[in-house]
Amino acid sequence: MKVPVAVVTMVLVDLTLVADPAAAGHRVLDVGHPAALALAFFERAQMDGGEALVRRLRPAPLSPELKAAVVASLPSEGELQATDAERAKIATLDAVFEIYDRKNAIAIKVIDVGHAFVGLHARTVLLLSRDALSLVDADELQALAAHELAHELFWDEYQAARAERAAGRIQELELRCDGVALSALRGRGHGADTLTRAVSKMTRYNERLGATATAGAYVSLKERTRFIKDVTALFDGKGHVALSGYAPEEAPSR
Repeated sequence: MKVPVAVVTMVLVDLTLVADPAAAGHRVLDVGHPAALALAFFERAQMDGGEALVRRLRPAPLSPELKAAVVASLPSEGELQATDAERAKIATLDAVFEIYDRKNAIAIKVIDVGHAFVGLHARTVLLLSRDALSLVDADELQALAAHELAHELFWDEYQAARAERAAGRIQELELRCDGVALSALRGRGHGADTLTRAVSKMTRYNERLGATATAGAYVSLKERTRFIKDVTALFDGKGHVALSGYAPEEAPSR
């Protein structure tokens, strides 16, 4: 049995991206491009990444009463009992919950949706599909969870963008979540390659299955990978000049 589509609220695959570098190491990007907007967000934060960024942005958790109501509202259809191996992998997520101050505030459900999926439902339940748990290793699962928990930092903005069908805005917010995840995990020994491996595995696996119903709302994996590198460079203090110089490409002279 599979979880109803309405419960699967956020897909962690095939999200937003950045253009390739231009000549001489300088990149030119439309200032309204989701990647430019997301990078500008982190530049304005004026921080080199790390858990302090998460602490600055995270909202107060939902009350235990609201959490209980959300969990009680979930259908039992499609929910699975975690295997011993799955429980061991899930246990490693405690480190991520600590960073976001969400230990004991987030419920975890293993589900069957027929593809690789990790999503945060109603700020309260982290949904993990069995396909995803078998696909990624523990470090990669932590990176995916860090991305999903970052959604809570932009929750109202994301819901408004979905209601307005504002694809570009959704892409920007997904990239912000990538950046926050990278920031959160930097002090725990996870580099950009961990998140890159995780999203690459998820995307390619779902593409092979034909599970691309939401692909029209997102951009390419290649550009998302580029963004992960760029925001990491920004946190490392190596990307400020190049990343702040985004401008629309000029039309060729006649």
